[in-house]
Amino acid sequence: MRDSIKRIAQQFIVSHYPEADIAWVGGSAVYGNLTTESDIDLIIIDETETPRLECYHFLGWKIEAFIHTALSLEFEFQIARNTGMPTIIKMCAEGLLVEDKQGEGKKIQTEAKILYEQGPQRWDEDKINEVRYQITDFLSDFRCSEDFEESLFILNMLINRLTELILRADGYWVGEGKWAARSLKSYDKDMCNKLVKYTKIYMNTNDKTELISFIQSTLDNYGGEFFVGYKGFFL
Repeated sequence: MRDSIKRIAQQFIVSHYPEADIAWVGGSAVYGNLTTESDIDLIIIDETETPRLECYHFLGWKIEAFIHTALSLEFEFQIARNTGMPTIIKMCAEGLLVEDKQGEGKKIQTEAKILYEQGPQRWDEDKINEVRYQITDFLSDFRCSEDFEESLFILNMLINRLTELILRADGYWVGEGKWAARSLKSYDKDMCNKLVKYTKIYMNTNDKTELISFIQSTLDNYGGEFFVGYKGFFL
């Protein structure tokens, strides 16, 4: 499968981006865990193009093409370190290099691997306190909510912010959707399993007790709930 994906990627580049200097295949196609809904993720360095994401159908495949110049890719690397979202860095670091006209692709890949190993910028105390306050607010809403539908949406925000706090406070990459779950599981499998366990109990019984207790005890590792004394400044 890996070889066939490589051939499709190379054909796509010839057809749509013949001036491309460098290209990687990233995502599920590299890791061998393709599903019926999987697409082919391509990072393409083409100095003649405007940086953008563009989506295609090509030879029966959905293709997401992340078009960059060398400068815009470097900028994306810095953004990734600030946001903690390693998507582009990870794809370049672990991706399959399918085009490298000048040999610069190998250098960029080495840089991406170093950045990925370093992890994102660790949150400072102010940022941790900001997210503690947000989690405290959501947790208060979740405790008192008697509307199951509303509670689900509140819980979604709670889980996302709690996961982000756990990972970013320790200088660890985060993710969105399935990648958030994978990141937390990679960081602390036991913690991830407990979060899933207590969420399932709540979903099946509508009993929030154990889930709330777990969120509180986890938040305690970062200073606990934070309301009185919090100051947030408007930009």
